[in-house]
Amino acid sequence: MMNTNSVQYLEAVGRFGSISQAAKHLYISQPYLSKFIKEVESELGVTLINRDSNPITLTYAGERYLDYMNQIKYTYKEMKQELQNISALKKGRLVIGVNPILAAHTLYDILPEFIKAYPGIELKLIEEPSHRIEQLLIDNKIDIALTILPFYQGTFKYDVLYSEAIYLALPPDYSSHLSHQSEDKNVEDIHDVIKSDHFILLKPNMALRHLTDQILENDGITPHIVMETMSVDNALRLVNEGLGMTYVPESVKNSMPQFKGQFIKLDTSKYANHVVLAYKYDKLNHLSKGANAFLEMAKSIYRD
Repeated sequence: MMNTNSVQYLEAVGRFGSISQAAKHLYISQPYLSKFIKEVESELGVTLINRDSNPITLTYAGERYLDYMNQIKYTYKEMKQELQNISALKKGRLVIGVNPILAAHTLYDILPEFIKAYPGIELKLIEEPSHRIEQLLIDNKIDIALTILPFYQGTFKYDVLYSEAIYLALPPDYSSHLSHQSEDKNVEDIHDVIKSDHFILLKPNMALRHLTDQILENDGITPHIVMETMSVDNALRLVNEGLGMTYVPESVKNSMPQFKGQFIKLDTSKYANHVVLAYKYDKLNHLSKGANAFLEMAKSIYRD
């Protein structure tokens, strides 16, 4: 805590024009006050009071010293108030890294509620593929990450928000071939139909693309990739136009009720989208109060 005695003492000397009168007003001894002022002068290398004048006055350096010290007092008070506000989550900054797939869906289930509850916290969103999100966590460039398991570059602490099924999205012209199929059928049932067809896939290094590649490899399919995109929503729209097929998580499937094609659900015991909030947590890294509030709110929303 800042020692403000020098301001109080010098102001008293300037007010009473006498060290003895100032000391009496301050309920301290005259020798103590004289010694205190000399120590401050020695530390600063300037003279703060005109001892030869009667009454004693402050030098120009003494006046400027009081001006600066009063500014420091005000800044200190502001700092203390701001830190208390941060501690009470009335103010702060939270940097969230988010997988692009989740930015368009999951994140906006959480953001409006969080902003409403903590309007003073400044939010910064960084949308990057999963491998970049992991690197940003490692480099301490983000506080918390909304992403998809598994991790590929590091070990992080995380909380699972939810797990969702993966679907193969087929274009409208497949409907006649698959009219006897149920949405709950496993994709392996139509293995021969899709083996050599066109695929619209996400770009490499995206989490869903890793899972997609695993599915295709496990099913022995060498895909004819007609297009790669960063947006799973865009991929699904292209499927709807008959340009190929793709894999989508359930949240994306449910977001497009106007889809004219067909969805085939994959075996959830094998394939699922595990959506998590991940963060670094060790002796040097702890969740900020803002990040912890975001985590708890997200878990509460998906638990409910």
